[in-house]
Amino acid sequence: MKKQLVIKSALLALLLVMTGQFISAQSFTKRFKSEPLTGVIKELERQTGYSFIYESGILRDAPAVTAEFNSASVQAVLGQIVKPPLKYEFNGKIVTITRIETKSAGTSQPGRKEDKGTEVSGTVKDAKTGEPLVGVAVWVKDTPIGVSTDLDGRYKISFTGNYGYISVSTIGYIAQDVAVKKGSQTINVALEQDNNTLEEAVAVGYGHQKKASIVGAIATIAPDEMKIPVSKLSNALAGRLSGVVSVQRSGEPGAGSTFWIRGISTFGANSNPLVLIDGVERELDLVDVEDIKEFSVLKDAAATAVYGVRGANGVVLITTRGGDEGKPKVSIKFESGVTSPVKVPQMASATQYMEMYNVASGTEYFDADRFSKTLSGEDPDLYPNVDWVNGIFKDLSTNTRANVNVSGGTSSIKYYISGGFYNENGLFKTDPTADYNTGIYYRRFNFRANVDVKITKHTSMNVNLATTFEQKNESGTSSSDIWSAALKTPSVIFPMVYSDGHYPGPGTNMGYNPYALLTQTGYKQAFYNTAQSLVALTHDFSWLTDGLTATVKGSFDAKNNAYQDRTRTPEQYGQAYRDENGELHLTELVQGSQTLSFSHSNTGWRSLYLEASLNYARSFGNHSLTGLLLYQQSQKNYIGSSATSSSAALPYRHQGVAFRATYNYDSRYFAEFNAGYNGSENFSPGHRSGFFPSVAGGWLVSNEKFWTGGIADAISLFKIKGSYGIVGNDQIGGNRRFIYLETINSGSNWNFGETVTSYPSYRRGEWANDNVGWEKSRKLDVGVEMTFYDKLKLQVDWFREKRSGIFLQRSSIPEYVGITTKPYVNMGKMRNSGWDGSLQYDHKIGQVNFSAMGNFTFARNVIEDQDQPDYIEKYMNRTGQARWQTFGYVSDGLFRDEEDIATSPDQSALGEVFPGDIKYKDLNNDGVIDSKDVKAIGYTSVPEIVYGFGVSAQWKGFDVSVFFQGNAHVNFSVNSSMVRGFTEPKMAANNVFSDIYGNYWTEDNTDAKYPRLTTTEATNNNQPSDFWLVNGRYIRLKNAEFGYTFPKRLIQKMNLSQLRIFVSGTNLFTVSPFKLWDPDLQTGASNYPNNRIANIGINIGF
Repeated sequence: MKKQLVIKSALLALLLVMTGQFISAQSFTKRFKSEPLTGVIKELERQTGYSFIYESGILRDAPAVTAEFNSASVQAVLGQIVKPPLKYEFNGKIVTITRIETKSAGTSQPGRKEDKGTEVSGTVKDAKTGEPLVGVAVWVKDTPIGVSTDLDGRYKISFTGNYGYISVSTIGYIAQDVAVKKGSQTINVALEQDNNTLEEAVAVGYGHQKKASIVGAIATIAPDEMKIPVSKLSNALAGRLSGVVSVQRSGEPGAGSTFWIRGISTFGANSNPLVLIDGVERELDLVDVEDIKEFSVLKDAAATAVYGVRGANGVVLITTRGGDEGKPKVSIKFESGVTSPVKVPQMASATQYMEMYNVASGTEYFDADRFSKTLSGEDPDLYPNVDWVNGIFKDLSTNTRANVNVSGGTSSIKYYISGGFYNENGLFKTDPTADYNTGIYYRRFNFRANVDVKITKHTSMNVNLATTFEQKNESGTSSSDIWSAALKTPSVIFPMVYSDGHYPGPGTNMGYNPYALLTQTGYKQAFYNTAQSLVALTHDFSWLTDGLTATVKGSFDAKNNAYQDRTRTPEQYGQAYRDENGELHLTELVQGSQTLSFSHSNTGWRSLYLEASLNYARSFGNHSLTGLLLYQQSQKNYIGSSATSSSAALPYRHQGVAFRATYNYDSRYFAEFNAGYNGSENFSPGHRSGFFPSVAGGWLVSNEKFWTGGIADAISLFKIKGSYGIVGNDQIGGNRRFIYLETINSGSNWNFGETVTSYPSYRRGEWANDNVGWEKSRKLDVGVEMTFYDKLKLQVDWFREKRSGIFLQRSSIPEYVGITTKPYVNMGKMRNSGWDGSLQYDHKIGQVNFSAMGNFTFARNVIEDQDQPDYIEKYMNRTGQARWQTFGYVSDGLFRDEEDIATSPDQSALGEVFPGDIKYKDLNNDGVIDSKDVKAIGYTSVPEIVYGFGVSAQWKGFDVSVFFQGNAHVNFSVNSSMVRGFTEPKMAANNVFSDIYGNYWTEDNTDAKYPRLTTTEATNNNQPSDFWLVNGRYIRLKNAEFGYTFPKRLIQKMNLSQLRIFVSGTNLFTVSPFKLWDPDLQTGASNYPNNRIANIGINIGF
């Protein structure tokens, strides 16, 4: 308590100091003694923000300044220090100092024409966007004469003399010298962006650093590269950034992706990265991509150590956009398109199903008459032939995205206001006769307002407000259950709807009618409302010492989720027949309900975050230093059903201090130290705080003096870097809130006394553990960065991480110890290593701007200790294998005949076997196939290798881009009743894939792809084995876009600054050795399929 009081008092004192500077920062205060005039002017620039233009030579002979100024205005200071023969002139925030021209009588020469002077006017705009540039310096070359552009990018400058060029420059753009002639003229200038300057600042933990000085492993991406028509931002990450492993297991409207940074490094409760939006922990998928200014991924300890217990799994940093000085700029983007499934599994047709079922049953279950009547369609009530997938799935659906944002401001206040809308309709059909909508759709509204206020010369305030409203509608049955039923229900069992309007079905617990599940079970609605707020106050203490700033930041976020279900059980009719008059007769198998039942629930949370920091950055000759000291604390309260217990309803609190120091010598040698000292209430009082340091260094070899000549021309940048550090994770799981407290559980009842009275008993539940602490991750990273011929950029990092202290439940305690609950301890260990890299190529060929990019990630993890004793056979050990490693039998084809069975190891422990069943290898050579012959098989379902590459080109107003994404070293099992023949006991749920037709075992096809067909479960074939493992690698055309930007001369008449139309596509085609369904869904054949999207859109700016 005392510690918190001291910290809060310090923050209050800092705030008072900053507030006290509001008034003093509006004027100039300094004492000079024999100070050169140039030194006084530099101090004026630093304190006031004014820019001065002058020829250095004209100040050389100016007298030194000895004076004291106290809250003096700029005009007053200049009036005292600038004396004849010098004069000064204000032009906005630019001050020009020139020499007073003197004329002597009789100096004019007869016959010489008088110089009438030169007047140049025009506009300065961005060459790429056509936007006017505000505050650009335009001056006469080799003179101090200059002006700056206004809010519309206009300028006007007049001068006399024989000067042939004007210079135009501003930060972030390549300066231009433009030839001028005598007299009045108009010169419009288009400045090209300076990519080297734009790439200098990169977002890092709690701040920014120059790109050249970064020695940590950080990946960045331009927000424009993520602007694809998907519902969630996480769906745009796959293959885009080196080090990011992303998978999308469902294409359901509103569904996102799961991603990890450099793979999976723990088998504990939390392997997800930390996501920070404007420095505050928030949900990635709540950000509108149009609002993003910067997107960075921090991967190694040097980059993440300052986050302490929150940074073990990597960090994603997103900075949202702010306003720019200038008149209001309005940008409108609208796009709409159609969606279709990437790939729909092909199920057996009526003919295929009946033929194969007859083979499986060994009977003529479907006779010739049934074949004929089913295929003829003469009586679909009694002889149905239903394509269930097409019956419930539309070929196409729609999605729409719109965004409007306005930005602008002055030197005192800048703003960015944005509103967005996204709507995605699902592919399920609806019942047009229903009074309610059972279709699936997802809608989201985003609003953001970011305001930056310059309160005084030294103090600024930033206010960010954002809200998100989401709504999802779906059938009363989950989409995965509907989709699963559509795949598993055979086409010949019952019709979609009987001709008299009744809904067929197989009866209770015998299967489902997919169409009835979709349209007759009611509907569910979910509403997600999120509010985010952030206020930050920054003060520049340069009046105290150069390079020192302080920031106080606070945020309050809230999320409320409401769920409303209106559902019912549909009736089912079956046992259909026709009487002698042809009338249809049905039996009601399930009565169902005629009204919708109602249920609702609410979940949510509230969070508070406070932060105070000091930043220091200064250069002394060849030495550059930066420093950070930061304090932060957070609190999160769960409400509604999210507070699942009394302990879960208590606030979750964190507290910590972060420190960073960097040193740069002559832009050649770099050193960095980061540390986080954090506290978590999850642990006992003596173990709540932990120290997490990291060190890093780099050598920019290409800045050495010996790096000259041909090698410097070929390799313009060469940097070597490395880092090592410790980061932590306090989300350790075990379903324990306060691990240092034991729990008491109910035991068995005991009977006592002559009357045999029963009494309850109690026993120890979870064991208390005072020594439990963080998971700790020790990370090592070594990397190189190279640029070839100023066009090709290469970055490669090798990494190795060792995770220790993983929270697990003891597995090696023998039963004779007598405990009923095994204790949780910090003893798990895991290793993760690999490498990632990226390539970027930019080149202008004639009038074509061409660029290409690529990235690659390889990450392999191994569990080193999970407190499991060795198995009898060492190859059975789970320790030493990857997280989520598949274990199973090693197949040796299919049994060819009875002799093959007789001469092979005994497999009877797995069930009775017949020719056509799967044969397994006897790994321990004991002549028996049993559980001792199970080993690790294949790769995991999370790919070890992910990659992406793409190209783009611009020519005049046309632009085109394509991006491919893929993965490798990934396996998953396809084992289900849909590939094992007709082993599902429910006749209404035993459909199979059409790929089985012609590919199952027979006496004439002993090298078949699938085992024999059977109508009874063959347990031998339903074992985990590599027989069912498939190669899940693929390469996909993830995104392609073609656009045209109209010339300025055409759209200026419409008062527009930009007009672009485009067409784009997502998930356009996939190449994979796996053909049954989309490999990204993996074992989820019955998951809602991912979408292929084709869009057309327009961008308008004015």
